[in-house]
Amino acid sequence: MSSDDGMRVVGTIRSIELHAVMSKFQGVPPRQVAKISLDIDQATDGDGTDINVENLSGLHFQGPPELVPRFAAGERVQITTTTPSGMHIATIRPAPLS
Repeated sequence: MSSDDGMRVVGTIRSIELHAVMSKFQGVPPRQVAKISLDIDQATDGDGTDINVENLSGLHFQGPPELVPRFAAGERVQITTTTPSGMHIATIRPAPLS
């Protein structure tokens, strides 16, 4: 990974649900996003440095609404975020159990 890559986390989905995000602009309707919370087992930043998972406790990741029917609570996944400090999902895929 390069230093511009996002954070990579591996964990088990605690909850996944549709969530309405309000627009900052008047007249623009809210949009739906998938809101995912994880029990994180491991995390690394863009340059591969380990991140203390306790520092990520309580964070929610956001992605397109199409993720809700594709993933479910209890599934183990790997998420890469769009930026090293962001919570927007760039990629999500099933993760190995080990």
